[in-house]
Amino acid sequence: MIIDVESARGLLNVVSLLLLLTAPASVLLRRLGDSIVLLAGQGALLAAAAAVVALATGTSHAYVAVAITVAIKVLAVPGILLLVLREVTIKKEVEAVISQRLALLLAIGLVLVAYYIAGPLAPQEGFVTGNSLPAAVSMLLIGLLNMLTRKKAISQVIGIVAMENGLYLMAVTATQGLPLAVELGVGIDLVVGVMVMGFVTREIHRTFNTINTDRLQTLRG
Repeated sequence: MIIDVESARGLLNVVSLLLLLTAPASVLLRRLGDSIVLLAGQGALLAAAAAVVALATGTSHAYVAVAITVAIKVLAVPGILLLVLREVTIKKEVEAVISQRLALLLAIGLVLVAYYIAGPLAPQEGFVTGNSLPAAVSMLLIGLLNMLTRKKAISQVIGIVAMENGLYLMAVTATQGLPLAVELGVGIDLVVGVMVMGFVTREIHRTFNTINTDRLQTLRG
C-alpha cells in the first residue's frame, strides 16, 4: 500500500469529476474524430482511477488491471474506431435526432438526476466517493442518450463504449478493483464487440455510401 484510503478517495473524487465533465461535453461534439479522442481521454482517466485503487490496495492483480485498462480503453478501442473512420468518407455527425442545445440541456438534466439518485447511495468508507457513483451513472445515461440521438454507426458505437466506461468506473470503485479474470473477460468482449461493430459500419458504408443506421431499414423484408 503506497497511499492511504482517504488520499485515494480524494484522488478518485477528482478523477470522477473530470470524467463527469467529459460526459456532457460528448453531446456537443459533432466531428467523429474528436468524439473518439474524447473516448480515449475517458479511458485514460479510468486507467488513472484503477491506478489509484492499485496504489491503495497494493495487490498485484490491481496493477495488471491498470495495464489492461490502458491497452484496451486508451489504445485498442479508440485505435479500432480510428481505423474504421479512415475507411469512410463521412467524418461528422450532421443529422442528429435533436439539436446540440437540447442535447446539452438533456445531458445536464441527466447529471442532476444521477446525483439525486446515486449521490445518497455513496458510503462513507471504501473507494466509492460522493462523485464517483453519480459520475458513473451520468456517463451511463449520457452514453445512452448519445446512442439514441445519433444516426452515424460510429457515434452509436462510441455511445455504447461510453456506457461501458460508466459501468467500469462504478465497478472499479465499488469493488476495490475487479478480479483479473473478470477484467480480462470484459476487456476481450469489449474489443471483439467494437471490432464486429466496426466491420458492420464499414460494410454499411460500402453498400450504401453512408454510415447512417436508418438506411438499414431498407434491408427489412
